[in-house]
Amino acid sequence: LSDRDRIARDLHDHVIQRLFAVGLSMQSTLQRAKAPIVKERLEQSIDDLHDIVRDIRTAIFDLHGGSGGMTQFRRRLHEIVAETTADSGLRTTVHMSGPLSVIDAALAEHAEAVLREALSNAVRHARADTVTVSISVYDDLTIEVADNGTGIPKNVSRSGLDNLAVRAREVNGHFTIDTTPGGGTTLRWSAPLP
Repeated sequence: LSDRDRIARDLHDHVIQRLFAVGLSMQSTLQRAKAPIVKERLEQSIDDLHDIVRDIRTAIFDLHGGSGGMTQFRRRLHEIVAETTADSGLRTTVHMSGPLSVIDAALAEHAEAVLREALSNAVRHARADTVTVSISVYDDLTIEVADNGTGIPKNVSRSGLDNLAVRAREVNGHFTIDTTPGGGTTLRWSAPLP
């Protein structure tokens, strides 16, 4: 446990701080860049740095928590993504952040069902080639599944989506679906922490 605390402290005090410094330097360079290709590459690299910092923060939470429940919940969410999107041809990106250890068994059960339904819809109906899953824990547990497909067909049964709305109401949460003009759907489900 003391090694975990030391590693978490070093990650926070040294690694993240250095990444922030590199990010600030790149943002300064971006403002002076003239060539569009250079600007685009710098913007992508800055976005990548933000993702790395988020991943390191999640690792720090894991190290401090040392909770088997959190590790199991995280693993279960990854398994759902893998099972649901296997052989679908979807390029899938998963982001998890925050202390998953605070999620109790009842809310974890809701989260797993929501993730499975959202991904199942993307695989079966969206005709998408990419899907991004974002799961965060701060004041709320928030699950967001975004694809670049054709949206929700008018003739599709909405029973699964209705179930997600019911699950949100049961936990005093929120459920929305947004379709982007030109394609793409973002499903967002959130619930306050118990």
